[in-house]
Amino acid sequence: MGRLRRYYHRRGRFHLAVLLTIVVVTYVLVPWIVNLIDASRGYNPFYYEPKDFSRQDFLARHGVRPSSVSPWQAAVNVVLVFAVVVVWLTVLPRRR
Repeated sequence: MGRLRRYYHRRGRFHLAVLLTIVVVTYVLVPWIVNLIDASRGYNPFYYEPKDFSRQDFLARHGVRPSSVSPWQAAVNVVLVFAVVVVWLTVLPRRR
């Protein structure tokens, strides 16, 4: 049992930090990047008009909805990123 405890104190916290980082990156960053890529490949005019009716028609035809993040989702994302920062700060060795 002491051997397992030593292993956890040496490497377990690091593995936990890596696992938490992977989960947060896949939950927070991957959907944001996918939405960014989807938005960039659809409609791409050469010029911008404030009342662009063809863009509105494109959005209506393809069922693209504007990207709106709820305040709760944004709060969860911020808390998760903060948790990753705290975990990494506890895992990294302190300088003396």
